[in-house]
Amino acid sequence: MQNILEVKNLSVGFNIEDNFYYALNNINLSFEKGKIHALAGESGCGKSVFINSVLRLLAKNARIKSGEVIFNNQNILNLKENELENIRGKKISLIPQDPFMSLNPLYTIENQLLEVVDKKDKNNSKTIIQNALEEVRINNIKNVLASYPHELSGGMKQRVIIAMSLISNCELILADEPTTALDVSVSNSILNLLLNLKEKGKTIILITHDLSIVSNYCDTTTIMYLGDIVEKAPSNCLFKNPKHPYTKALLAALPTKKGKKLENIKGQISPITDIITGCKFHPRCGCKLDKCVFEKPVLKLCSGSTYSSSNNSEVACWLYNQIK
Repeated sequence: MQNILEVKNLSVGFNIEDNFYYALNNINLSFEKGKIHALAGESGCGKSVFINSVLRLLAKNARIKSGEVIFNNQNILNLKENELENIRGKKISLIPQDPFMSLNPLYTIENQLLEVVDKKDKNNSKTIIQNALEEVRINNIKNVLASYPHELSGGMKQRVIIAMSLISNCELILADEPTTALDVSVSNSILNLLLNLKEKGKTIILITHDLSIVSNYCDTTTIMYLGDIVEKAPSNCLFKNPKHPYTKALLAALPTKKGKKLENIKGQISPITDIITGCKFHPRCGCKLDKCVFEKPVLKLCSGSTYSSSNNSEVACWLYNQIK
């Protein structure tokens, strides 16, 4: 098993009105090459902050307080800005929630695709671009290349962004809720494209709040809540036997059987400016213990049931006996 990305003790926060608030708290994650990895949780859990930290595309008031982001044995956080240019868009690409924000409205799609073609391949640029667009199932290639971003639908723009990843031959693709603004049929098409990229050996980190997507497309799943990892496991294990109350609540909110009443997670996720002691989910948890309010649980291997050290499944919850 080879990891393409390892994140160690990553803590990131924001300066807000002369105070500093953490959005990520000591995150440790490894991503195996050639897999689709999900980061899931409600909006505000820190998922987008995580991938923006990987690419160092954070807001001006954000600060990376500690940690390492190791990509192919190189700590991205130590690189100079000109060194990052050899990684962003060339080895690691981003598929954003809104692709319009990543496409320049002043240039045609063809001009923007030409920018990502490697200099040594410029003579074959038209063939490379056509092959990439065909691979993402764009049929009217001539019209698309002549178009400006505002002339394309959301699904078509997402396909163009994925084609850019193919052209640049990126090893790692960060997909930040790439189907949020798309209808169901287009959404499924985009997700199937990601599966095709996985089959070609690409590694994908998929940010989502939709666990139905995770169950069908992802190899591993990490559940985040207010900047903490509360559970991580192989996806099949997590869906068969979720441990953390937050994970259970998210799954209970999924539509399953016809006529089954959907469950709601009581309360709302707190802003990062709120100071919560102990487990951050305890204000919304229906099965909290006394110690949950005062003492924060550590992410550890969970004993019993289908979880074992062999599948690297972990949970941060005082409800379970935890093993070292």
